[in-house]
Amino acid sequence: MPVKYLSPEWIDAYNATMAADDAVRKALKGKSAVIQMVVADAPSGDVHYALRIGDGTAAVSLGDADDAEVTIRQSYETSAQVNRGELDGAKAFTQGKVKISGKMMKMMQLQRPLAEVQKALNTIDTEY
Repeated sequence: MPVKYLSPEWIDAYNATMAADDAVRKALKGKSAVIQMVVADAPSGDVHYALRIGDGTAAVSLGDADDAEVTIRQSYETSAQVNRGELDGAKAFTQGKVKISGKMMKMMQLQRPLAEVQKALNTIDTEY
């Protein structure tokens, strides 16, 4: 049964998918980061969630992270396109559809590991 994108059920599916994916664990080994995601103009309004990466793990929670090192802002449309695999996140950034603030070097170091996270997310049966 599909889960609604950015809903609490999607957050639960995200966390379960990350915990079960060996490629994600391998890609994130030795990495750490706290990334604040802000998705504007979602059907239920702006959505804030935080991604915490810690030595092979990745978990998200709804709300804001006071200790975020990086903040990524994008529209719901762009976020959905990236999540569906229709638009590469790096390409969305270079096209100006995604705004990143904070530790840019950290984001550059996480580009390849986050691609593995995105591949895993593509396996979640999601309704937009």
